[in-house]
Amino acid sequence: MLCYLGIGARRYGENPIPIYRRYYWEFQAVLKGSIGMRIPDCEPQFRSRLLWLSAPEHEHGWTGKPDEEAEVAVFHFLSIPELVKQRFTKVQCQEFPLSAAQCQRIRELAQKVDITWRSPRPDMTLRHEHLLLELSLLVCAENPAEISAQDRLQRERVDRALSWFNQHMQFNPSQEEVASAAGVSPAHLRRLFHAVMQTSPKQAFDQLRLQRAIHLMTDHWQKLEVVGEACGYQSASAFSRAFKNKFGCSPDQWRGGRLKRDQ
Repeated sequence: MLCYLGIGARRYGENPIPIYRRYYWEFQAVLKGSIGMRIPDCEPQFRSRLLWLSAPEHEHGWTGKPDEEAEVAVFHFLSIPELVKQRFTKVQCQEFPLSAAQCQRIRELAQKVDITWRSPRPDMTLRHEHLLLELSLLVCAENPAEISAQDRLQRERVDRALSWFNQHMQFNPSQEEVASAAGVSPAHLRRLFHAVMQTSPKQAFDQLRLQRAIHLMTDHWQKLEVVGEACGYQSASAFSRAFKNKFGCSPDQWRGGRLKRDQ
């Protein structure tokens, strides 16, 4: 849930934000000019084109250079994705440099959300979720210098497993076969997926199956039996059950609804 939105020009040098403890997850981006985070017993460092993400209970304020205007975008969220939270096991605030293109993208997102912030509309929740998703993807972008050799090896093995499964999906490979292709034991494969993706291999592979199914089903002439077989399901009924469990409707119902929308 978005709890606060602030965008536009600020003169933090003349009107600094006092140091206090936040109760939400705070994204603060400086898109133009420079500002500095104030924390107890530390001199602020003025930074340009930067995104700060601070955890709840982090105590800080904001300041700027005298007579200098800065453009900022500030968002407070009640919660953030678990994958982002995992970056805060040892620190309460992190910094992320922004490119000119990223600054422009944050500016565009903020302006769109501001419309529904000022005048609530039915799509406001979707806009807030979209904003949080893009911010989360931005801060989760991997910086190779920050990834340990062990983490890199884990991710490479998970990537190898996902890629091999995707190439052999139609044969319905077992987890033992995938693990062997990735060069690890089945038990270690499960540990790797939980460490890197916070999910099990089965859940990740099921997601790949259904992604391919949706893609193939956009061809109205493709028989559902062929779609299920291409995704590694042993029968049309197994495919239909898996699809309905995930999306709440059968493949036939999904395709029928799409056809109506396209007409």
